[in-house]
Amino acid sequence: MLRERIQTVLKQIAADPTLEARWLNTLSLLEFVGARKISRTVADRHPTLEVLGHLADETRHALAFKRLACEVAGGEVSVYLCPQEAATYFQTLDRELASWATQALGHEDVKLNYLLTTTLIEQRAMIMYPLYKAATRVASVRLELGKVVTEEQSHRIDIEETCKLRLAQAGVSDLSAPKALEERLFGAFLSALEREVSTNHAAALPHPMPERLHRV
Repeated sequence: MLRERIQTVLKQIAADPTLEARWLNTLSLLEFVGARKISRTVADRHPTLEVLGHLADETRHALAFKRLACEVAGGEVSVYLCPQEAATYFQTLDRELASWATQALGHEDVKLNYLLTTTLIEQRAMIMYPLYKAATRVASVRLELGKVVTEEQSHRIDIEETCKLRLAQAGVSDLSAPKALEERLFGAFLSALEREVSTNHAAALPHPMPERLHRV
């Protein structure tokens, strides 16, 4: 099952400080991409309190994971684990969910796109972050993951319920189709992560930020 695969690879990452620093930097990158998505869509002008709070949370998480990556590495970190695949997961999910929502509603709805992507990404985070917290040996990482989970939970439920309500008004009764899409895309990222971790337990190979992130 996907959960067991996630648990296994996170234990492997947590057993090697070099890999863990790269993983934390990858999490920082994903949180940063999320913050940029928000700022360029529903927060392209002064947003609601809810959206502004979410943007602040995502930005803080990006900073926190970057700081932890540097702490574990003992200095600035500029490498990642599967950055291209991580970017592809997030950006393809965002794009395909937008396409699915447009078909479901019959027109584009930027707010619903935001709600859908946030719901699916944070549902995944609520599986992955607790598993990582259990796997890591670094006390400061465990502490921060606890904070992140609390913050994500604080707005995830409201966003998910709003998303379901808007879809119900369009005649869509559940999130099974978007969930299947997310699982497929995350599975591709996870497979790449498993391959990378299995062959690079002790090596910090250079992985510069993918060019596509400059166009997020």
